Amino acid sequence: MVASVNAAQGFDPSKPAMTELKDGVYQYSQFFYNSLVVITDEGVIVTDPSGEARSKMMRKEISKLTDQPVKKVIYSHDHFDHSRGGQIFKDEGAEFITQEKCTELLSRDLEARVVQPDITYKDHYSVKLGGKQVDLHYYGPNDGDCMSIIHMPTDQVLMGVDWHLPGYVNEPYRLTAHNYVAIINTFERVLNELEFDTVLSGHMPASSPEAFREDYRFNKALFDAVWKGMQEGKTTEELKEAVRLPEFSHWRGYKENLPAHVERMSYSIWHGN
Repeated sequence: MVASVNAAQGFDPSKPAMTELKDGVYQYSQFFYNSLVVITDEGVIVTDPSGEARSKMMRKEISKLTDQPVKKVIYSHDHFDHSRGGQIFKDEGAEFITQEKCTELLSRDLEARVVQPDITYKDHYSVKLGGKQVDLHYYGPNDGDCMSIIHMPTDQVLMGVDWHLPGYVNEPYRLTAHNYVAIINTFERVLNELEFDTVLSGHMPASSPEAFREDYRFNKALFDAVWKGMQEGKTTEELKEAVRLPEFSHWRGYKENLPAHVERMSYSIWHGN
């Protein structure tokens, strides 16, 4: 997503990076994907394998920190770029967990590279291991139909995958599953219901509570501007020309990608998707 910018800065996305966030809680980063890694004396919890090459390297990096097996793998959602590649963890006995609506979607992998879930939940599920707790919340659709909001209530760590991209106006082709109205609902429920002092994005190198709130303000400002224009009778094409959000003009992708986000927001308002 941010390959060209980071490459210009000398960043090598192929190199694995394990960053400690809290005691036993890590962010594993590689190929512009982040996973939550929780290490305990009873085993390891990870999120989103994101491909065979990446999960193999993640397993290697985990082994530098502990000899405990990976016991729990959480799928944040159904998209194959996040869910494929977990067989290495299944081979050591890991259970795979996701929201129940992901089950049918994950079964569509014609290449059979997705380990099918062992445990599904409807609204809330707590993954507990070795004194650590990772809660999964389903707040309805956002970037797809089965996204889990990942939260560690004791450690106050929050992870937002795909729907939280701080400082970045995403490429148009990545918006096909983007339910903007529902994403705003997700942001508001998280801010109202969950306590956190540490934030991970599924793709961006770093986040924070401040960046999370700024991301919410972007989404809400986009909604307000599009909704106002629609009430004034403007067409989507007119809105794409007219809507500007100068507070966020410093964000990557703002100039070239904002019109596509205006169009997607308009679609979301009219169609509820």
